[in-house]
Amino acid sequence: MRALAPSRVVAAPRRARKSRCRSTPRPDVAAPLQRVVEYAEDESSWELHRGVPSEIQRDIDALIASARVDGGIDNAVRGDGDWRVFAAPHIVRLATPLGVLFHPLRYVIRDGTISSDVRHRGRFVPDGWLSASGTVQAAESRVCEGMVRPACRIGFDTFWVGAGASADEPRAGPGSGVVDKAINAVGKLGFVDAIATFPVLFYDERAGVVIFQFPPLKSNIAAFRRRG
Repeated sequence: MRALAPSRVVAAPRRARKSRCRSTPRPDVAAPLQRVVEYAEDESSWELHRGVPSEIQRDIDALIASARVDGGIDNAVRGDGDWRVFAAPHIVRLATPLGVLFHPLRYVIRDGTISSDVRHRGRFVPDGWLSASGTVQAAESRVCEGMVRPACRIGFDTFWVGAGASADEPRAGPGSGVVDKAINAVGKLGFVDAIATFPVLFYDERAGVVIFQFPPLKSNIAAFRRRG
């Protein structure tokens, strides 16, 4: 008898596996954002030169890690309103040890223009205000905090000092006197392009919270928009 040839088993073709591209989910920042807003809005409980509590700093870091900028940088620079800076680490690191107190620090954005006022006082510094105004616009993105971030350029072109009707309010603008002209000239010399571009690390339009970096000092500055 003829030997039977062994049967050949033909394997069924293997189906190609579907590629599953899983996007990395964005961190949930709802809780950190709420805590940051509650802290910032209670203006009577904090002063800029004292720094923020460690738990609030962790929340700020969580917002930065989310890299969320609502509507992109073009939308962020149109963040019209009255803003208050509530975290500025470079002020705590540099000014406070020297006995210089900066509080409040506020800025107003309207239709692409910006004005800024900061009150200064201390053991060796008289009580007064330093003010500036200029423009704000979108700039080229920059690498910051480990990733590419959108950026804005602030072009301050007018500077002045002094209080207004009371010590608690700054002057609305510079005068035409010799001192004002000298202050303005010095301010323009000090504000160079190298310090005019700020990477935006976080922006929530609805909550009114923005975090941006001052690159020369690697200081992440946080501000909130006042309601009403």
